[in-house]
Amino acid sequence: MVMAVRHGVPMREVARKFQVALGTVQLWVRRAGDKRLDRVDFADKPCSPGVPANRTSRELEDLVLTIRRELKELSDLGEFGTEAIYREL
Repeated sequence: MVMAVRHGVPMREVARKFQVALGTVQLWVRRAGDKRLDRVDFADKPCSPGVPANRTSRELEDLVLTIRRELKELSDLGEFGTEAIYREL
């Protein structure tokens, strides 16, 4: 696709020929930039960051699970839900 665009074929025509969306052609042309094709990394890359910004830390998650397990086993009232865990924290 990148080679075809570099040889002057319009991106829309390249997209039709390869049966992909125009955005896909644009993505690969942008990734290739001005580099030689044998030096371009054509491996797929994830669109999103590895860990969401609002992800609960592993330590806190483990603590909540431990408290829930303990409450389930030891609570006299049988409470081990959100409010009971929050009180324990």
